[in-house]
Amino acid sequence: MTQLLFRLLTSATGALLLAACQSSGDAPATDEAEAAAPRAVVTVGQVRADTLRDVLRLSALSAYPAKDILRATTTGYVLGPTPVPGQAVRAGQTVFRLQTKESRVLHLDRLTGDPRLKFSGIIAIPSGRAGVLSAVDKLAGDFVQEGEQLGVVYDRSRFGFLLDVPVTQLRFVHPGQSCRILLPDGRTLPGRVAEALATADPALQTQRYTVRPTGPVPELPENLAVQVELDRTAPRRAPTLPRTAVLTDETQTQFWVMRLLNDSTAVKVPVARGPEQGDRVEIQRPRFGPQDRILLTGNYGLDDTAAVQLSK
Repeated sequence: MTQLLFRLLTSATGALLLAACQSSGDAPATDEAEAAAPRAVVTVGQVRADTLRDVLRLSALSAYPAKDILRATTTGYVLGPTPVPGQAVRAGQTVFRLQTKESRVLHLDRLTGDPRLKFSGIIAIPSGRAGVLSAVDKLAGDFVQEGEQLGVVYDRSRFGFLLDVPVTQLRFVHPGQSCRILLPDGRTLPGRVAEALATADPALQTQRYTVRPTGPVPELPENLAVQVELDRTAPRRAPTLPRTAVLTDETQTQFWVMRLLNDSTAVKVPVARGPEQGDRVEIQRPRFGPQDRILLTGNYGLDDTAAVQLSK
């Protein structure tokens, strides 16, 4: 019995000593693993002062408000060659030619042999203004009645954009105001608000304005969707950061940046952000100094006091 108790105590003591040795041996390995853990490679920058505008951006459609409808002045047949859509025309230029039905049927000079009775019956239909032919409704050989539409000429000099302004934003828009017209291909045209129409859309509660480009106008079609930017306030100087430097949560209600505490540690700093302009975001609070280094890349998903490595 005494020998059995001695063996049990000996084996228990040995197990405890082995566990203690293993625990003391694992501690350096754990510290080495933590030291060898990869750090996020980041780039840093400083807050920059930029000129910002409080911009109102609205949708608009291109339009040719002045259209010259070419109509037949008599009953007859359309003669060739007929114009094609997209053709440029001058003011007073003959666009269509008609031959009266009487002249096509009756040839008095042939019937009587008197050349003085020769009558061609060809009527010229000129354009009343310079522009571009947008539609051709009749072709050579077609029979038309008097007053029937032959084609439509758009007046390029009256080209503009129709801007729909919500009634809640009317105080920011007025005739004569400068604006910027953003085309879908990235080009920007300078413009000016011209006229305000006297009616509002009853369903959308918007009032329509006419916006005209103030510089050279490229060849643009009608009903092209564009964006129009108008300044609601005068330009002002404000601190900004690149958009990639400002992080947010899923609901986009909280915003923060990662600031370097030292060369290897980044801390989370909540910020109040303002409007965006291009790829820059206004930082309203707090005020960062030129010595503050803000993470620009590699900041996504980092926790507070995260270990980082500066990119070389």
